[in-house]
Amino acid sequence: MDLEKIGKLIATKRAEFGMTQSDLAEKLSISDRAVSKWERGLNLPEVSKMRELCSILDISLNELFSGEQKERHLNRNDMERTKLFKEKGHFVIYINRYIIASIILLAVILTIIVIILQYFFIQRGIVIDEDLKYSQIYSFKNDVIGMVDIEEFGLKNIDFDIGANKYGVAVFKNPSRAFKRLKKDYREGIDLIKREFSLKPLTAFNFRDYGVYGWQVTTGSKKAQEEANFVSRFMDIYENSFKNPE
Repeated sequence: MDLEKIGKLIATKRAEFGMTQSDLAEKLSISDRAVSKWERGLNLPEVSKMRELCSILDISLNELFSGEQKERHLNRNDMERTKLFKEKGHFVIYINRYIIASIILLAVILTIIVIILQYFFIQRGIVIDEDLKYSQIYSFKNDVIGMVDIEEFGLKNIDFDIGANKYGVAVFKNPSRAFKRLKKDYREGIDLIKREFSLKPLTAFNFRDYGVYGWQVTTGSKKAQEEANFVSRFMDIYENSFKNPE
């Protein structure tokens, strides 16, 4: 009994039906390593699997043991069935590869979309980068950047408390709460900036515009102008939570 010939016959018939070693192993409920050993002529299939293997490969036990398939005279129906089975096997492999490729492509696209959205939301002041969050006291002992009068902000309201991020840049300890407090307590200054420069209502998407124009107001009451000026100073700090230091 030539194990090498038997292995080659198994490999040849498996390939004819468009099956991988894993496909054949799955049909026989064994490991693909076992199939690999058969095809390399290292050992024979287990006796309990021989008949099932022959049925799958469309060979007889005698053909399996001899390692050769005898020439058969197939009728037209048999030939059509064999052809259809082979085509179906190739089609299944093609579909499986297509599905895997599609899943990989979709995963890559989703990853890119997440990265782009994260960058967009950080730039627009919706999501805060972990590196830009409050992480230390704003103190000149900590090598902080700039000359921010944190007492001025803290005295106005506790929601305006300022600390520093990992870069030593001044940031509000709770930017979201500080932003809500600004919109509530400085409504007159915000409305003045909006009206004088034809801006849309203040949101996390356009806060930079209010920071730019708050210094430039020339109309409105003195109180409204002072509030507008404070809005600009506020935005200088608020923006630090969404922009890496250059």
